[in-house]
Amino acid sequence: MKKVLLATSALVILAVGSASAADLPAYRPAPPPPPPAWTGLYWGVNVGYSWGEAKRDTTLQIANGVFGSASRSREVDGVIGGFQTGYNHQFGNWVFGFETDFQASGQKGSESFQLLAGPPATFLNTEDKLTWFGTSRTRLGVLWSPNVLLYGTAGVAYGQVKEDSTITRGNQSATANFKDTKAGWTAGAGVEGGIGGGWTAKLEYLYLDLGKTEQTLATPGLGTLANLQHRFTDNIVRVGFNYKWGGYGGGY
Repeated sequence: MKKVLLATSALVILAVGSASAADLPAYRPAPPPPPPAWTGLYWGVNVGYSWGEAKRDTTLQIANGVFGSASRSREVDGVIGGFQTGYNHQFGNWVFGFETDFQASGQKGSESFQLLAGPPATFLNTEDKLTWFGTSRTRLGVLWSPNVLLYGTAGVAYGQVKEDSTITRGNQSATANFKDTKAGWTAGAGVEGGIGGGWTAKLEYLYLDLGKTEQTLATPGLGTLANLQHRFTDNIVRVGFNYKWGGYGGGY
C-alpha cells in the first residue's frame, strides 16, 4: 500500500511540474543595447552673420621709384546661410566627429582713399566681396548633459574672393578685377542640444583666414604701378538645425 501511495505522489509531482513548466514563457535573449545617443550621420541647415576684414597693403611706384605706400583695413560684413552634413561617434561622455558645410555669402565692403597728394593726386577705389565659402572640420566635444554637447572645431576653409580696384592719377585711370578661390584655415567652438524628434539645434562661432593675394595695377601713359597685397579674415556666428538619421537613442 505504501508503495502504491509513493508512486502516486511521484506521478502527481511530475504532472504539476510539467504543467508549471508549460506555463513559463519561452526564453528569448535580451536585445542588444541601442547605440550611443550621438553616434550617427546627420545633415542640417544654418543661417548667420559674418563680420570680416579685408586688409590691403599698397605700394605706389612711378618711373621705377617708390613714391608712396599705405595699409588700410575695411569691414566686409553680411548675412550668410547654407547647409552642413557630418558624422559623430560617441564614446562615454565624449563625442568625436567630422563636419563639412557650404555657405552663400552676402559680405561686401568698399573704400576710396588717396595714395599721393600730387600734383596730380592719385586715388585708389576698392570693393571687396566674399561670394561663397565652405569648411571641412573635425569636432571634439564633451557632454554637459546627455542632451547638451559643448565642442571645439578646426579644419580647412575655402572661398571665392572678389576684389575690384581702380587707380586714378589726374585724368588717367586703370581698373583690375580679381576673382579667385582661396584656401586657408578655420577654428571655433559651439554648443548643440536635442530639441525632439531626432533634431538638434546649435549655436556656433568660427574664425576664418583665407590667406593673401597680390595684384598689380598700371596707369597707362604715366608709368605708374600700384602693387596691392590683400588678406581676408572673417568672424562668423550662426545658428543651425541638424537631423540625425535613425533618430536619437537618448529620446530627444
